Amino acid sequence: MKAWRRKLAGTLWLAAWCAVLYTFAAPWRRLGGLESERLRYLEWWVLFGGVAAGYAAGRLARDWVQGAAGRSHARALRVALYPPAALAAAGLAGLAAAGERGPVGVAATAFLAYWAGLDVAFGAVPLMEGKPYSFLGELPADEPEGLSAWDRF
Repeated sequence: MKAWRRKLAGTLWLAAWCAVLYTFAAPWRRLGGLESERLRYLEWWVLFGGVAAGYAAGRLARDWVQGAAGRSHARALRVALYPPAALAAAGLAGLAAAGERGPVGVAATAFLAYWAGLDVAFGAVPLMEGKPYSFLGELPADEPEGLSAWDRF
């Protein structure tokens, strides 16, 4: 794939995740009342915290895939998404059993934001940088771009 196509694909991938997160989190801005303010505050923090945590996990997953043969994005997703998905499902079930309906959206947003950050770090950002991407296949190791001032110490 040509470099400009990779960059365009990565940009579209990132834009799609931004649209999904905006669509999912936008209704939280229109709530009122003290309880709703608390939930809005929590929603804000889990949205951005989830994206940051997912992005860090996605960079680690990409390095993990590039580190050995037989690893792929699909396998990394299974390793990185099953534990948070199980935690989110248990949290949602616990909240439903306790009769709490408000925080359910916060838990779902946290998981969705984590997934978005992980997926963007693994695929969209490297594509925007012109690097290769494969969902089921192996990824070649990134070539070093030269020493920076930080590498000299």
